[in-house]
Amino acid sequence: MKIEWKILVGASVFLIITSIVYWRMSNEDAGSVMLLAGFAAYGLLGIFLLMQWKRRHNIPRPEDNPDGTYEEAAGEIGFFPAASIWPAGIGLGAIFVGVALIYGNWYWVIALPLIIGSIIGFRVEAEANAEAEADASQH
Repeated sequence: MKIEWKILVGASVFLIITSIVYWRMSNEDAGSVMLLAGFAAYGLLGIFLLMQWKRRHNIPRPEDNPDGTYEEAAGEIGFFPAASIWPAGIGLGAIFVGVALIYGNWYWVIALPLIIGSIIGFRVEAEANAEAEADASQH
């Protein structure tokens, strides 16, 4: 994560400088606000990864070692639900959030239950898979 946070914070710094220069030269608000939003997004991701890296007490990952091998990075990565419907539900809910922001507040009635229900379903599915794997490893 040492490299990732540096890239993201660097992109964030670039976007804030670009935003200031753009605003001063064009006097146009919409583009400046979008560049500031990009600065905030990259900044949040970069700071998150920096905090994760610091939390691990500077323990190097195999990816951070220039002399690392593929064998050092072997092992379980995590749960990736390849055949799950819930990410599609979250995406559809996000589409309705965009529609609600553009066309009217009543679309929130569709968007929020769809997103919240999909997140809950996704979490329940992940927990069920973790329990099934735990049971299989005990027997």
